[in-house]
Amino acid sequence: MALALANLKQEMYKQAHSQEMTLSMLLETMDPTPEGSRLDAFERLMKEAQILTKDIPDKNIFSSKVEAFYRTEENKVLFPEFIARTLVKAMTDFPLYKFLVAKRTPIDGNVYKAAYLDLSEASNKKAAEMKRVTEAADLPVAKLKLGQSAITLYKYGRAIEASYEALRRMSIDLFNIHVARIGVDAAENKIGEILDVIVDGDGNSNAAPKTKLTDLDSSATALTKAAWIKFLLKFYPYGCDTVVANEDGLIQILEVLYPKSEVASKLDELLAGGLQVSVKLPQNLISNITLLYSPNVDKIGGKEAIVGLNRGSTVEEIFEVGSTISEADKFIKNQTQILTVSENSGFRKIFKDTSRVLTIE
Repeated sequence: MALALANLKQEMYKQAHSQEMTLSMLLETMDPTPEGSRLDAFERLMKEAQILTKDIPDKNIFSSKVEAFYRTEENKVLFPEFIARTLVKAMTDFPLYKFLVAKRTPIDGNVYKAAYLDLSEASNKKAAEMKRVTEAADLPVAKLKLGQSAITLYKYGRAIEASYEALRRMSIDLFNIHVARIGVDAAENKIGEILDVIVDGDGNSNAAPKTKLTDLDSSATALTKAAWIKFLLKFYPYGCDTVVANEDGLIQILEVLYPKSEVASKLDELLAGGLQVSVKLPQNLISNITLLYSPNVDKIGGKEAIVGLNRGSTVEEIFEVGSTISEADKFIKNQTQILTVSENSGFRKIFKDTSRVLTIE
């Protein structure tokens, strides 16, 4: 049976929170989206409430005012979740965030104890290694156990001071721009924490292994092609698909990847003469790298640092469900002048060996 707007109650936020769900998740369980539908359960309720959220100037369609959320008690229920969705989309679309975080996990508190995979046995053998085992012998054991240190969540966001009347008369499309800006700022604030976790670990003995440039190329005083390739090969068999560096580190990487024009022109001459060279690296160990710039990449021991990782298996973000809800809910109920747009979240390492740090001169 389809969920109707009349069924919406403020208590649904508490119900969702108790089940470690967002309101959107709860609504989806109550009214699953049919295959091929362009609107999820929350969006279908927004449509029923006749709340337009985007301008389409070429069709002479413009978004509703924020006051559309105040028409009925049911519409008011939609407002906090709409803010949460707008905020989260802006944060997760932020390029640095998008390429550093593998997964977002909702919880119902502000502290989280994560499970870690222990791949080493007392004999120091790789427990997860698939190998031949003699008949009746035991298979090596990989243990999944809770970490010693809990992951603490912090608040990211901003408070908006505005008169209740001024805000409700703003168009929703313009309101979205303001909330999205807060989301971008929050995402940028998260990057420092994410990089700290990647490099130093989350308190569970999982700091990224560090390699010196001279360990890869003994005569190098700056990043060389040989050092770059050897650094990437250290990620075998998982591969490195994302590299983060500050301004100086990024320039050194680009100088390795893009040779000087005279070298490139000589290669073009050879190719024009009929030389055909084709090399395939199907393991993707030294290709298909996403390069990211961040001023938050700090020097290590006075040397520039390059941070490499496998994006899909390094960082998990844990966020408290409902952390954006109570304050927005308070604003709409009590008609206060402060609207807090925020999220409580923290970060942890999924695997230790899927990130590495290279220090260069």
